[in-house]
Amino acid sequence: MLKLPSELVITQVEILHQDLLQELNSNDDICLDISGVISADTASVQLLCALQKHLFIIQHKIIWVGSSEALTHAIKQLGLSKYLTIESKS
Repeated sequence: MLKLPSELVITQVEILHQDLLQELNSNDDICLDISGVISADTASVQLLCALQKHLFIIQHKIIWVGSSEALTHAIKQLGLSKYLTIESKS
């Protein structure tokens, strides 16, 4: 499981990208703990969309742990709710 940082912002995207690549190498589905996320920007949501797309192609998924109003709000504002659906497993 990868615990996402509290601020999913452009300055964190490269680090998050590297962390996600490591998770892809070790797991089938990717488990992301979003419980501590208090802000999210377009760059971070774009990275999560790319992850979602890749996992869909290889017939895997993101498993969301916890909830984040900030991340959910950012996804909705960008019109990506149908594509990047957060179904939390607490």
